Amino acid sequence: MTPAHIFRVALLSQGVILLLGLLGLWLLTFELPLPRGSEVTWVFTGAVAGVATYALAVFLTRLPGTLGASLRRLCVMLHPLFADFSWPKIAVVAAAAGICEELFFRVFLQSWLMETVSPLWGLFAASVLFALLHFASVLYFTVTLIMGLLLGWFYWSTGSMLGVIVWHGLYDLLAIGMLARYPHLLGIKPQNTLRAG
Repeated sequence: MTPAHIFRVALLSQGVILLLGLLGLWLLTFELPLPRGSEVTWVFTGAVAGVATYALAVFLTRLPGTLGASLRRLCVMLHPLFADFSWPKIAVVAAAAGICEELFFRVFLQSWLMETVSPLWGLFAASVLFALLHFASVLYFTVTLIMGLLLGWFYWSTGSMLGVIVWHGLYDLLAIGMLARYPHLLGIKPQNTLRAG
């Protein structure tokens, strides 16, 4: 697949996720959590959390041993998808993921499941479905499940849609940008990276 094709597929899939989320919010009646506290505080907190979780991901990826090696192999596998993306494309994909996925998985799905089933099952089920959408390997599923649980807990505890969107979008901007432009900072040697062809 060419970078242009990958970019179109990414945006199309995000558009579908957004439409499903908006349709669910329109068709189903349930209470959305209201932000508790200042939205400015939660947006700032989401930004700090986005940077912190990405810093943790880099730290884990650079660890010696099995976990670090597995994460580096995952980065080598994902690198070709984004290697030829420009910074504007990286920003658009990251923003689309932050907005579309959070509106669907947290604002619609998690909120609806929390009200119709139970808060913990709603958080868990929405996070599992979020991880399944990103399934590239068992390790990536696990990492994405943990991230989904963190994002879900943040949304549940703050009620801040903007905060969770900023967290997810900033994390993706850093993750995709570093993977595409600076893979060596993840401990990936240039000769090990694959180029999209």
